[in-house]
Amino acid sequence: MGIENTNTVNQRLEPRSLSLSRKDVDFLTKFPIKFIEGNFANYIWGGHYLYAMKGMFYDKDTPVAAESWEVSGHKKFSSRILMPDNRIFTLKDILKDRQLARLILGDTIVEHFGQDFPVLVKFIDVRQHMSVHLHPSHKIAKALGEEDPGKEEVFIVIDLHEDSECVLYMGLKDKVSRKEFETAISRGENILGLLHKIHVSPGEIFHIPSGVLHCWTGGSVAVEIAESSDLTYRVYDFLRQRPMHIKKGLTSIDFKFNQSATLKKECKGKWEAMLTKGLDSVVTRNALKVERIRAGLDDNPVKLDNRRTFEVLMGIDGILEIMSLKKDWLIHLHKGSSLLIPASAGDYLIRGIDEVNKNRALRISMKIPTNTDK
Repeated sequence: MGIENTNTVNQRLEPRSLSLSRKDVDFLTKFPIKFIEGNFANYIWGGHYLYAMKGMFYDKDTPVAAESWEVSGHKKFSSRILMPDNRIFTLKDILKDRQLARLILGDTIVEHFGQDFPVLVKFIDVRQHMSVHLHPSHKIAKALGEEDPGKEEVFIVIDLHEDSECVLYMGLKDKVSRKEFETAISRGENILGLLHKIHVSPGEIFHIPSGVLHCWTGGSVAVEIAESSDLTYRVYDFLRQRPMHIKKGLTSIDFKFNQSATLKKECKGKWEAMLTKGLDSVVTRNALKVERIRAGLDDNPVKLDNRRTFEVLMGIDGILEIMSLKKDWLIHLHKGSSLLIPASAGDYLIRGIDEVNKNRALRISMKIPTNTDK
């Protein structure tokens, strides 16, 4: 699969100290930002699908890639930017400059959410079972003294491996008591049989609230969208000898929400058509704003104007051409690639150019609180 990988750097490179000229500032704020590829988390449950999707070289000796942290300001795997003179900066470091943060994120984002990049978006390849785990709420994470906040997640399934189970286990079954669950945990038993089992299909959307147990079994390729946090509590890991978080996990589980016959229905999302043709949205329970762009081959491109905040674009099908309304920049977005469109980069049009595949992308940002939200 062909992809514009001019910014691909397979090895880890240390970012240099921040010293920016006027041209550097323009490069970072007036045009879409394409990050260095290969920002992978090599967890043991991953595979090599993400390399293939991105058109990157791999062989049997290449480390597995469980997650590709596409646009991240998190210290664990901050996205890296290759400057025209080959210097490398991280998104986290760039946003420490308040002027740059306002130009990239938007004034209202900085005002309401601060200068740290507020979302974390990933492609994930689940070749083996993840652990059974959960993410605490913001309140519990703070009470437990965690540096990262709690989080909720949105998963959008984009592909399946044919030779795998392709199941999401989520929440406790209705008749499983808290005592039964805690006894199974204390004995180190496989607890999947205590959880709801949901077979997944490409295109499906799942909300994973904080406090809800879940486990993706081998077989799913998905987009993961969440607040910028890497806080995860494992309560069962199939005897793989990784660190566990039983005490914190039990403290964080929302047993009332887990134990619900309507859990699948409540956590299943769907696209709703918006007024702008070719644009759909999905309801989220937190400040995340998630939309889908469907760009055809006709003469009516999707117009995205009146922009005031940053936007992340993730290619999930086909090839899309993205052009500023002022015609001062043009870039292509392929399946498996992502862009950060700074707030100050202006309005733009998107049209599909792949005659074989559907041309679709995700558009991710943040909802700006209104006075009634306060």
